Amino acid sequence: MATMSNGTSEQRIARKYPGIAWQRVWKNVHTTGLPDPIKSTWYAAIHEIIPTNERLAAIHLTTTSSCVRCGATDTLLHRLIACEEGPVIWTWTKTRTAAILRIHPTHIPEEWILRPTFHHWTPQRQAAIIWIVAHLVAYRLQTQRRLSLNDYMDFLQRARLKEYHLGPKTPTVGRYLDVL
Repeated sequence: MATMSNGTSEQRIARKYPGIAWQRVWKNVHTTGLPDPIKSTWYAAIHEIIPTNERLAAIHLTTTSSCVRCGATDTLLHRLIACEEGPVIWTWTKTRTAAILRIHPTHIPEEWILRPTFHHWTPQRQAAIIWIVAHLVAYRLQTQRRLSLNDYMDFLQRARLKEYHLGPKTPTVGRYLDVL
């Protein structure tokens, strides 16, 4: 981290994207009650420290920035929503998120995945949207399984059951996850 003139330290990601409301991003990541493995995966994605081929090629650890699955540039956003089943999973997720927010799915921006700066709703609705986006990132960054829409829906159902049955008596997400 670089030290700023006022004595505070600034993270690399904040220097790379100075127009982002980083205080809101960190508040969203840390105030939701996400399981630690989900939170740490999302944190790594937000900080762009996931070893994509684009990142590895930039530091000369691989010879190509191309995705091994489809040949497109292997960026983090590409892995999350564009490669293989990504567009189907992202469309399904946007539809469910839009149902919670009572808006049209076209109003759910891709930026929410890596720059969750939003804060517009009641605390439980906000927590539900954060929960869904963080679980999407964690699911899509798994490498040990096939990442189909049906597998994603099963992953979310199991996580939702844990949230509702193993968590606190009143989940931080309310009943908003019932749309999943």
